[in-house]
Amino acid sequence: MVYRSAVSVVSVKVPREVKVKMDSLKNVVDWPKEIREFIVMKIEEFERIRNVEVVENILKDMPKQPKGSISRLVREDREGH
Repeated sequence: MVYRSAVSVVSVKVPREVKVKMDSLKNVVDWPKEIREFIVMKIEEFERIRNVEVVENILKDMPKQPKGSISRLVREDREGH
């Protein structure tokens, strides 16, 4: 992951035991990279959830189509070609 824009510092407090375990793995795990990737992943996850909610609200307000109308439209489209 390459960051081309300015970066900001985020500070996180963890229990002492967690910090000790993190320190014991610092030669194996790139903690800043892992934490950055996790944050980006969570943001993307919540954005997807929010986008689904927006679409659901739009669909909720749309009028219902009579049963079979989609099949009819697809059939008409196929026959027209």
